[in-house]
Amino acid sequence: MSTLTSWQGRGDATVRWRRISWVILIVYRLLKIFFGQDRSVAIVHSRLERRFKNDMPSYIAHRFGITPDAPQSAFDRIAENYVPLGQKLFGSGFSYVPAVHDNDRSFTHINKCLFNDFFRQHGAPELTSIFCALDSIWIDELHQPKYGVRFERPTTLAGGDDACRFQFSRKLNEE
Repeated sequence: MSTLTSWQGRGDATVRWRRISWVILIVYRLLKIFFGQDRSVAIVHSRLERRFKNDMPSYIAHRFGITPDAPQSAFDRIAENYVPLGQKLFGSGFSYVPAVHDNDRSFTHINKCLFNDFFRQHGAPELTSIFCALDSIWIDELHQPKYGVRFERPTTLAGGDDACRFQFSRKLNEE
């Protein structure tokens, strides 16, 4: 199983993501001996990003329930699936708190993040930013006009805020 296709695995998602986090932490610490912190973070990020980009169509389907034959229903699938699929795919290491849900907005706060907690606990909070940055891959995908979705994340736990605020909005035709 590749590092970032764990959303397709079986068993407790929290255990899988914790194992993946351990591997990333160990690799990072080994790299850091030779390359220093900034370069090591960049190396780990680059490797994970490349793998994640290759799996993007599968991720969009498994994470949001958006199918390639119906991209125009992306906002409705996100509004319906963001919390339950997030809980299923990422496990109890994350806490999802619905904030705003109406016909055109679906906002959820993540008040607990396994990655943030794990890497802070193990003295490498700089690694959490890698996972935040990986979100930009699916964010860029969803910003394509065929999906009709706008996304913003004004705050993150990794940035020291009280929550990661995931804000999905339906794009209006004039946008």
